[in-house]
Amino acid sequence: MAETGVLSPDEGVELIRGVVRAVSPKNRAHVIATRRVFNILVKALEGRASVYKEDPLVMTELDSEPEPDVLVCSNPDFEAYGTELTTPLLVVEVAGSSLPGDLGDKATLYAEAGIPEYWVVNLLDRALVVFREPRDGSYRLRSTSPPGARVTPLSWPDVEVEVASLFPADTSGD
Repeated sequence: MAETGVLSPDEGVELIRGVVRAVSPKNRAHVIATRRVFNILVKALEGRASVYKEDPLVMTELDSEPEPDVLVCSNPDFEAYGTELTTPLLVVEVAGSSLPGDLGDKATLYAEAGIPEYWVVNLLDRALVVFREPRDGSYRLRSTSPPGARVTPLSWPDVEVEVASLFPADTSGD
């Protein structure tokens, strides 16, 4: 739509179930948290998986193309992106004002797509919400971890992520 002039190229939108939705503008805390998550996962999974930041995840069967803040796929070759040669294993959304939708509609969407694990970095409560075991359009397991906890991604049991490391040290100026 940007190519045809319907939307400006820098307009933040996602396709969710056939509906083009505006994406909330990102504040300082969101930008920093997204970069922290991305950097941590790139370093921890180098040579084992591909990590993408704010790139579309095509879900043709669900008529959706969300742009998660961070997406981790099985194939370490980043050029396998968007092909049958790689599988999304972990999706991460960083949420402030978008928290209700990320915990609700997005969780349902990712569960329906069979994404094995979905994380929501909750900027409001400084907690990490982890969804696992997608079945019948919802996740069977949901847990919340505070900043003092560590979380291990299902697909990489040797990797530990300190929840506190996902959040900006200073949120002034948001």
